[in-house]
Amino acid sequence: MSHNNYDHKSGCSSQPQRNSGMSHEPGNHPSNPMGNITFGAYARRFFLWETCPHVARLQDEGKSITKRYVREQRFNLVNHMLTSELHDIPMMHIRRAHIIDFRSRLRSKGLAAATVNKIMSGLKVIFNEAEFRQDIPLNPATGVGKIKGRGKSIDIFSPEELSLLFPKDIFSVWRSRAAYTCFFLAASTGMRKGEILALTWSHIAFDAMVIRVNQAWKDTNELGLPKWEKERFVIISQKLLQCLLTHREYSPRTAADDLVFCYPDGSRFGGTWWLKNFHSALKKSGIDTAGRVLHPHCLRHTLATLMRASGENPEKIRASLGWADAETQDGYTHWKPDHLQHQGPLIDQLWESQ
Repeated sequence: MSHNNYDHKSGCSSQPQRNSGMSHEPGNHPSNPMGNITFGAYARRFFLWETCPHVARLQDEGKSITKRYVREQRFNLVNHMLTSELHDIPMMHIRRAHIIDFRSRLRSKGLAAATVNKIMSGLKVIFNEAEFRQDIPLNPATGVGKIKGRGKSIDIFSPEELSLLFPKDIFSVWRSRAAYTCFFLAASTGMRKGEILALTWSHIAFDAMVIRVNQAWKDTNELGLPKWEKERFVIISQKLLQCLLTHREYSPRTAADDLVFCYPDGSRFGGTWWLKNFHSALKKSGIDTAGRVLHPHCLRHTLATLMRASGENPEKIRASLGWADAETQDGYTHWKPDHLQHQGPLIDQLWESQ
């Protein structure tokens, strides 16, 4: 393979040419050393389910990876990485400056911060795998962090707003009993969308008042373990118990393996159903949404904040909501003045004791 376009002095590629491929795998032939293998040639196998070395390794190690993730990163590889200046630079010559410049070029295209970070995470997978396999001595992507978005942070609901969203007259706000029950379950347990829409009646122990969360939708028709790869149990409150029992009474499908929330033919509700029903209810509830970012996942943030404000043990909250560490939990906690009112009398008591 010719690399006449590569300037070894500047470390950059001029007038990049797209290479169709290689006759040998990386490092397998003495006449084709790793130093001459371009990023494009090395990366071409990645994020294809049957050929990706990263996918194969994770599967051999019993770790989870979804086909949706692989498809999304394949799109990013083909449309962003393999069309960039990185394509024709030999792997051994890529430096951290190239990675940072690639990130800057993505940003200059007007891509959202979340999109740029997702593309960069795929790029890091390639270099991390190359380093892990000792195909390269140093990883140029190490230390390159995420870029910070400029979007508004999400908000949480106050207890009064929750009462408006889940009134006694459920049909004054919600389109159906299924929709009301679905989102009341989210508000009461903090379960994620994929976990709720994958819930079957066999997962609900009505007598013990416990829900076993051990699967979630990872794709349109792909089930897997919940986030963080751990199953967990959530407690059913008395109000939620009555809500679920009533929903089961009116549900057309109540066999153990039936989805709790589904269409009459048993097919699953999807993301469109989820968003349409939530935003319709939010609009009818009369909650002031001006200048606020409110979406279904805010119910999870709300529950986390209210539980911490009530003095619940943070470790127990993490166990119930399915977080692996305190840092993630902190990102779901949004202190507002109402949660901190007790500090005034507390500070007064401190002064009185002096």
